[in-house]
Amino acid sequence: MIKKIVFVIIGFYFLVLLQSSFFVHFSNYVPNFVLIAVVLINLFEKQKNNFGIISSLIGGFFLDVFFSSYIGYYVLISFFISIFMKFIFKRYVWQI
Repeated sequence: MIKKIVFVIIGFYFLVLLQSSFFVHFSNYVPNFVLIAVVLINLFEKQKNNFGIISSLIGGFFLDVFFSSYIGYYVLISFFISIFMKFIFKRYVWQI
């Protein structure tokens, strides 16, 4: 679990760096790569695993540090998206 968390920290750091420094020069619209990664992690993880929630908190923290003037804005957004996805999957998808 610790290896996964370290990998997510390094991966989200590089995603935020690419988003804030490299992809800004191509167009006016830059997709939120951390949010896409959080959604994909929550989409492909197992039912009993809470790694998606941990990754959403880490990704939201990096987005707050690099982009937001208020600490906690992106953390709350990514956390609620992760919780919402868990709720929908538990309620409608994993009923077998």
